[in-house]
Amino acid sequence: MGGRTSGQALKSSGQSAGGSLLPPAARPSVLIILAICVLVLTVQSVWIGHGMETSWVDATVNAKVVARLGGHPLLLAMLVWPGEPVPFTALAAVLVLACLLRRRYAAAALVAISVPLATVATELVLKPLIGGTPWGNPFPSGHVTSVVALATALTVLLTGMPRRLRFALACIAFLMAGAVALGVIGAKMHHFSDTVGGSAVGIGTVLATALLLDLLISMPHRQHQDEGQAHGPEGRSGRLTTDTEMGRGLRH
Repeated sequence: MGGRTSGQALKSSGQSAGGSLLPPAARPSVLIILAICVLVLTVQSVWIGHGMETSWVDATVNAKVVARLGGHPLLLAMLVWPGEPVPFTALAAVLVLACLLRRRYAAAALVAISVPLATVATELVLKPLIGGTPWGNPFPSGHVTSVVALATALTVLLTGMPRRLRFALACIAFLMAGAVALGVIGAKMHHFSDTVGGSAVGIGTVLATALLLDLLISMPHRQHQDEGQAHGPEGRSGRLTTDTEMGRGLRH
């Protein structure tokens, strides 16, 4: 009864009985996406390290975005705003609080750990190490890193919801992140490649954190199962032996 009750409680709070963030079937795809993020960052790092700050793709995309949005400073400010520290922190805090209220503690930990970690990795590690150019440290984009990390975390948390609703909410989250990317390009804060690098950092950090948290969550659960399998047969054989001995004693 106790096991059933605890399982029902976990399911009612939006978690599986194991408490995992990522469904086992999705983990191979997650690992592939994570590898792509690492590859993108590696290629871009080598590119920048050889003194090639921009490419023809940057020049083309930058020119088109600036031509369309450059004359609308108010619109650009609105597009960039979600990636600013104060609104971004407020959005992340609301998401953490919502998880805590639903008793989804692993989900709250995912947002509280991975989203700030992605921002710190960009601002304090990647920009000083590989993002330096004659005109500053633009790579990767910190604004895009933050909002993409938040959108990725939200997508992970939506696991288990109806597919259409999950798809719609994930699209809205990533459309907001895309709007921020357009804003920073249009405002000439970043090149297109900077936004790609920021997206890779945001997605990769959240997925890596989710995999690590799932590993930590599953360890005690597996240990408990192993102990139950190890002691169960012994307990049953012990009881059978005792019953047999008692029967023999009665006969004698």
